[in-house]
Amino acid sequence: MKGIVLLSHGNLAEGLLQASAIFFGEQPQIQALGYQMTEDCDEFAEKIGYAIAAVDSGEGVIILCDLFAGTPAHKTTGYLNPGKVDVLCGVNLPLLLEILGQRQTGQLDLEELMMTGREGIRPWQPTADLQEEEFY
Repeated sequence: MKGIVLLSHGNLAEGLLQASAIFFGEQPQIQALGYQMTEDCDEFAEKIGYAIAAVDSGEGVIILCDLFAGTPAHKTTGYLNPGKVDVLCGVNLPLLLEILGQRQTGQLDLEELMMTGREGIRPWQPTADLQEEEFY
């Protein structure tokens, strides 16, 4: 199973991990790190390396960053290794939930994951046929 490292500015990564537990329960091989404004960038990069090592069982790691070109994403550059350590930017909860579901099958499709993340952004338009028990 691929490991997952969530990276964000502030506490967003921890919040996403907490929210995902509502749907999937506590998951193995996943860590969340939030970059704080008072934190040294090089120390944050080291934490990323430790997190990668902690979640990698030999099948690789996918890193999910909150923002393209932000500090968390920049600090992954030295760890990039396509197929072994991949990085996607613009994480949202639909994307994280899709990864958690896909990784149980052992097959992560990066293109499909990005599509799920994009499709998760849309206006709310309730329909009359939805029942209360269908909501989480």
